[in-house]
Amino acid sequence: MRFTQICTVVIFFMVNSISGQYKFEKERRIKAHEVPFKAIEFVGKVNFKKKIKWYLEESQDGKTFEAKVCFNGRKHSLEFDQLGNILDVEIETKLFKIEKETQNKINSTLKKRFRKFKIRKIQLQYKRELENLTNCIKKECSVKPNYEIVLKGKTDSSYKLYELLIDEKGGRILKELKFTPDNFDNLQF
Repeated sequence: MRFTQICTVVIFFMVNSISGQYKFEKERRIKAHEVPFKAIEFVGKVNFKKKIKWYLEESQDGKTFEAKVCFNGRKHSLEFDQLGNILDVEIETKLFKIEKETQNKINSTLKKRFRKFKIRKIQLQYKRELENLTNCIKKECSVKPNYEIVLKGKTDSSYKLYELLIDEKGGRILKELKFTPDNFDNLQF
């Protein structure tokens, strides 16, 4: 009995800590010479054909540098820490382009979390070692991504905007942040 009570309290605090966080994000465009050399060097190895747009981003996680570029017909965002170390690669996609089994699990996970929802944006998120990230950018990736989803969801009587990070199988929410429409502009490519 006591074990059940302790588990209930722990789960309550875990759910509240996941669902109660707000996203803060502020981006501004910067020039390439303002970016750490290590980040420029990483991007150079990929050999993007189109122009790379650089941004300085401030969020609840601190300051980062972000390169945004279209590559092989897909929008890519590459995020680096202040020293220029790669943090992650995000590639925009559509729900119907994800394998059917994972797609169904994502829908099931979202239906459990929200009464109603409308997906606005999905990105494949790769957080792996350097070589794999380069391969993922070039569509030669064997690593399964997590899914970063921006959506408008209804939990009680009103809709709110959310950013969710869902695991590679589509069955578990790893991170959930609420945000205001003003912040949504920063989430657009």
